[in-house]
Amino acid sequence: QSGKAPVKDMFTDLKDGRKLLDLLEGLTGKPLPKERGSTRVHALNNVNRVLQVLHQNNVELVNIGGTDIVDGNHKLTLGLLWSIILHWQVKDVMKNIMSDLQQTNSEKILLSWVRQSTRPYSQVNVLNFTTSWADGLAFNAVIHRHKPELFSWDKVTKMSPVERLENAFNIAKNHLGIEKLLDPEDVAVQLPDKKSIIMYLTSLFEVLPKQVTMEDIREVETLPRRYKQECEDGEFSVQQTVALEEDQDSSRAETPSTVTEVDMDLDSYQVALEEVLTWLLSAEDAFREQEEISVDGFMMELTAHQSSVGNVLQAGNQLVAQGNLSPEEEFEIQEQMLLLNSRWEELRVESMDRQSRLHDMLMELQKQQLQQLSDWLTVTEERIQKMESQLLVEDLESLQKQLEEHKSLQSDLEAEQVKVNSLTHMVVIVDESSGESATAILEEQLQRLGERWTAVCRWTEDRRVKLQEIRLLWQELLEEQCLLKAWLTEKEEALSKVQTSNFKDQTDLSVNVRKLAILKEDLGMKRQTLDQLNELGQDVAQILANGKASSKIDQDQEELTQRWDSLVQKLEDYSNQVTQAVGSVGMSQVSQKTAAEAPLKEQAVAKQSRHELPPPPLPKKRQIPGDSEAKKKFDAESTEFLNWISKSKSAIQAADIKEYKKMRETSSMKEKLKVIEKERAEKSQMLDELKRSGHILLDQMGKEGLPTVDIKSVMEKIFSGWKDVVQNLEEVARKIKYQEDINAYLKEMNELEKTLTEKDDWLKKASSSASQSSAVLKDLCQQELTHLVSLSPQLEHLKATCKTLTSQPMPPNFIQESLSDLLDHFKLTRQKLEERHQQLKKETERQLSREYLESLQQLKDALSELEGKQHCIASGLSEPSKVETALQQAKTVCETLEAQKPRVDKLAEETKALEKHASLDIKNTYMQEFKDVQGRWDKLKVKISKDVKLLEEIMPKLRMFETDSKVVQKWMDGVKDFLMTEKAVQGDTEGLQRQLDQCT
Repeated sequence: QSGKAPVKDMFTDLKDGRKLLDLLEGLTGKPLPKERGSTRVHALNNVNRVLQVLHQNNVELVNIGGTDIVDGNHKLTLGLLWSIILHWQVKDVMKNIMSDLQQTNSEKILLSWVRQSTRPYSQVNVLNFTTSWADGLAFNAVIHRHKPELFSWDKVTKMSPVERLENAFNIAKNHLGIEKLLDPEDVAVQLPDKKSIIMYLTSLFEVLPKQVTMEDIREVETLPRRYKQECEDGEFSVQQTVALEEDQDSSRAETPSTVTEVDMDLDSYQVALEEVLTWLLSAEDAFREQEEISVDGFMMELTAHQSSVGNVLQAGNQLVAQGNLSPEEEFEIQEQMLLLNSRWEELRVESMDRQSRLHDMLMELQKQQLQQLSDWLTVTEERIQKMESQLLVEDLESLQKQLEEHKSLQSDLEAEQVKVNSLTHMVVIVDESSGESATAILEEQLQRLGERWTAVCRWTEDRRVKLQEIRLLWQELLEEQCLLKAWLTEKEEALSKVQTSNFKDQTDLSVNVRKLAILKEDLGMKRQTLDQLNELGQDVAQILANGKASSKIDQDQEELTQRWDSLVQKLEDYSNQVTQAVGSVGMSQVSQKTAAEAPLKEQAVAKQSRHELPPPPLPKKRQIPGDSEAKKKFDAESTEFLNWISKSKSAIQAADIKEYKKMRETSSMKEKLKVIEKERAEKSQMLDELKRSGHILLDQMGKEGLPTVDIKSVMEKIFSGWKDVVQNLEEVARKIKYQEDINAYLKEMNELEKTLTEKDDWLKKASSSASQSSAVLKDLCQQELTHLVSLSPQLEHLKATCKTLTSQPMPPNFIQESLSDLLDHFKLTRQKLEERHQQLKKETERQLSREYLESLQQLKDALSELEGKQHCIASGLSEPSKVETALQQAKTVCETLEAQKPRVDKLAEETKALEKHASLDIKNTYMQEFKDVQGRWDKLKVKISKDVKLLEEIMPKLRMFETDSKVVQKWMDGVKDFLMTEKAVQGDTEGLQRQLDQCT
């Protein structure tokens, strides 16, 4: 809901702790900073911050560390999430009722509420959070008890378990707003997941009425005793009550054993047996579902639970040995122990077999990997030997082919590197029967393979460096040779144009003398280039060590040297001829001296450059002076650069945004701009080179007295065009960014508009809905209104974004208009929802709640039943035993009647509240009806109290009367016997008196 990317893989996406911090931000309402990096250290810091926040919020965590979450431990990651759910959903939902009842066990309260809600349904008897929910009746009963108008109970009882669960989950989603957190197929199993059931029931508890009393909780606390009695009476099967007393914190990872040597009663044995069988069932399912290769963790889990199984078997044997069990109980325990032992042994043997198969499979896989690497190295070594036997190339084209071949070898090495990396982290696996020698042999094999791999990598890198060096040096040699050839050709042409005789005048002579002087100066400066070319050619020939290539290089160098010497000789001859011409025309000594000394001076400069300058470093390209060759090069490069500027301006103009739109695709524009920006970065170096060569050319031409206007004009065009391109790029990039901001702004606005439309549609449907009560519609309306209000921060964000966008120059009008329309729509929808909620609230207050009617009817039924029992108490009280039974019945009726007192009080409060909201006829009817019910309760209370008091008074008197009657009866029986055996003594007064005394 915060707009962040959803979680696709729970165990992968939670590793770095970022999603967990986002979750806790939403739950705590506090910003939680996150590490910016993506390494394991940053992930650990994020997860440790999560654990710290949970500790500060009193969330109990057992044996969960930061490394467990970062390593993607499934079991502990799920445990962490359950702790968060338990604290913020389960306990948070129940905190008020837990406080009122002074209870700390949320599960006990939830079970009490469920049992209280499902009590009217004879087919439902909820004893736990697992097996009691598998048939789907309990879910439907909870919903039907509070919302009977939503579906028919009789139809539900005729459905299959999966259909019942589907019905309950659909009703909860469509009418109560509870998402389908469970799948029917996952619940309709022998043992559903306890935590999932609790989480879903908590959602129901949150939206349905909550009525839990201490009597309900005490009933739950006595469930184990009732369960035992029910089992003895044969009313429930073992499968129905397999999880009756399951521990609140039990799980597959930790199955507690409640049987010890001291505590050896049948109840403890049954509880421990059910715990172990529950774990064993889940372990069997997990074993069959998991992959072959994930057996190690399962074996560790079996080892951890071995003691629990042993304790249960030991406890069963001791119970049988004590001899206190009935034959049926003893036979049942023996059958249970036989079943437990056989299933445990079967699971243990299967897991050991799988582990053995996995061991063999890994050994074979390891052997194959090593053999594959060895074979690959053998082929590569042969390939290297073949490459080493080849002579180095004769020309650049052949060198390029060798480089391509070497590049192919490098690619193969990089591809194989992945396999080699996996082998470096390999755990050595050998057959246990092979002994330690097998491990040593395998490690030695790995070491040899590592050495061979290192040698191949080293040779490949060394050869790559050597080939690259040869190519660079050779390319530089050929480029310099071409440049020098072009320079010699140009100078030869310039020398051929020098006039050595028949001068028109002194000016004509001076121009030719000046040309010869410049040529002499250029030769002197270029001499160093020729020497360096000779040295570079020797270096390349030495590296190549190829006769044909070396001969070709020497031949090219010899040709250049001959042309150089020929040019120098011609220049000397031309200088001598000009000197002779100066003397023949009779020029002044100064002119002669100038003409004669200039060649001598240039010869000295050339000689000095040959013998005094230190050799330049290799291989460095030489700079070309500002002569006609440089001018041609500058013209070509500047023309190319100006063409690029023109093309770039056209491309930028094509990608430019002429008008902003509500939604525009910008990816193609960005791609075009990216291409131009990349070219601009590449041309930046060319611009610097043009700038440098242009300045050199300007200086050189200035010295020669040549016009420089064209050069300056071209450079101004280049700099101006470059500046325009940069500015246009920045401006178009800004426009694209602005359009993207508009796109994001309108996208967020459209999402809000869509939500508002959904609210409007809900209002229309709710207005025409006759199937839902006002109370249900009121709750749903409140949910819609709450959700709408929660969108206020997004509206504020849109306002801030709008302000930022409209602050830009020339903003489009639709930015502000769209926001105004959205705000008006939001205000109108909120107003309609608030009005509808008030209307539904009044309708609900006017109507009697279904709970009130049900509670009143239940009270009537209870009173009728108790009145019938009270009438039967006083009949047939002729014996003390009957009086005692009647007294017990009277006390039971009195206690049951007293248990109805909270319901009477609550009905009294609700009836009194009718005076404020209900209509007059409803108020009079139900106030009179409740008055009658309360009168019946008071009257019955008085009667039953009198009956109890009377029976308590009668009981001792009746017992005394019974005792006296027995004495009198005994005396009468004695007198009767006496009279039958003794004869009266007639005439003997004293004898008669003695007989009479004996009778009394």
